[in-house]
Amino acid sequence: MLLTILSTATMGGLAGYAYLKSNGSPKNESKKILKILNNSGMKITDSETKKIETVRILKKRNIEGGMEYVFQIPLGLGQKDVQERKHLIEDGLNAKSKSMEFNFKDVLGIKWDKKGWIQIKALFKKKRINKKEIEIDFDGCLKIRVYNEPLTNRLDWDKSMVTPGTWKICLGRDRHERIYHDFDQRKHLIIAGVPGSGKSVVMKLIITCLILQNPDDVSFSLIDLKGGPAFARFKDCKQVKQGHLGVNMVESLKILKEVQEDMENVYQNKLVPNGFEDVTEAGIKKRHFIVIDEAADIVDYPAAVEILTDIVRKGRGSGHYVIYSTQYPSAQAIPMQIKRNIPARLSYVLDSGTASTTVLDQTGAEVLPEIPGRGIYKGSVKQNIFQTAYMSNKTIKDSIAPFINIKPRKDDQNDKDSNETTENRGYSLIIEENGLPNKVSDSIHPQFKRRSKR
Repeated sequence: MLLTILSTATMGGLAGYAYLKSNGSPKNESKKILKILNNSGMKITDSETKKIETVRILKKRNIEGGMEYVFQIPLGLGQKDVQERKHLIEDGLNAKSKSMEFNFKDVLGIKWDKKGWIQIKALFKKKRINKKEIEIDFDGCLKIRVYNEPLTNRLDWDKSMVTPGTWKICLGRDRHERIYHDFDQRKHLIIAGVPGSGKSVVMKLIITCLILQNPDDVSFSLIDLKGGPAFARFKDCKQVKQGHLGVNMVESLKILKEVQEDMENVYQNKLVPNGFEDVTEAGIKKRHFIVIDEAADIVDYPAAVEILTDIVRKGRGSGHYVIYSTQYPSAQAIPMQIKRNIPARLSYVLDSGTASTTVLDQTGAEVLPEIPGRGIYKGSVKQNIFQTAYMSNKTIKDSIAPFINIKPRKDDQNDKDSNETTENRGYSLIIEENGLPNKVSDSIHPQFKRRSKR
């Protein structure tokens, strides 16, 4: 009993010492943040007093997994200025930052004899590099939350993330809650990220969840200009319109034209004549999604861009929603008219601050850790760093299996056509040699007519 008490006390002392040694006190941490902000230019000269105003600490508090610091920033500076320095703050907090790495069993395993202190010293030599992460928020005051452990790099999808009957899709979660995109609130979505960052995974997740949540009311047009591998597994789903898996521009342009015609039909026959503004007001349950992988290839075809721009602009009201994905975000890859009509953005790691600004209207995506599925979701103004829920291909296959239309093989189809032809025609026995009249010669199949006379 005494040994346990001593071990526990020792463990607590070691843990406390380890924290102070590696992390420093909250006071020192807040000073370091202030120094980073000031050294990186977060200061301004007052136009009246000519005094230089800098960021000031107001208060701090403990939060789960770390600390929250509240700052007052000078007039003329804002959250965006701090966001652009986020990587500097994280790098500064993690510079030469290490902590001891041991667990309770290490302490219980100590033999409390003359050599006990040798074992304790060995514990102090077990160190790991800290990886602190921060969140930045602004509600009149600047809030910087410092977490001692990084966000999880793996989040498996489960059925609790499905919300039947809604158009709200669970994309994943941040440190506090699940992150949702509601297509009936934010109609369209731009997705960007370098290859392998998570774009295809999240698109497959969205399509699968939309099918599970609204199997009778959702339909899709899928365009994959990389040849079709991203969406091939969905091509036989009853929710995918016939012939609406485009893998080249000829097919894609045809699909876009048909979607545009359907959109106009909803306006002219269902909304405008009845005085409705959109499908929600009209009580129309149907929604159609145009999902485009590698949309940058479309911009070389003005006719396709014109139609897509029209769908993005007017589809909000008719229930035609666009998911526009690209791994090469630029002003050319995301035309301005399309971008301005899609305020909701989802970005994974990108190769430059310029690319991040194109997608999110600010930097940040270029400094995301290269963890598959780690992304930034921006609804309208606020943005969240989160981990995308991972849905395996097997889970997708099992989930959509009940909605697959089993299409017959070509040979089976030929047999079916042959049987149908046989059932639909009459049989006439013509024996002209015996002088019997041919009263049904018009119904004779051509292959028999050639022998009707000699």
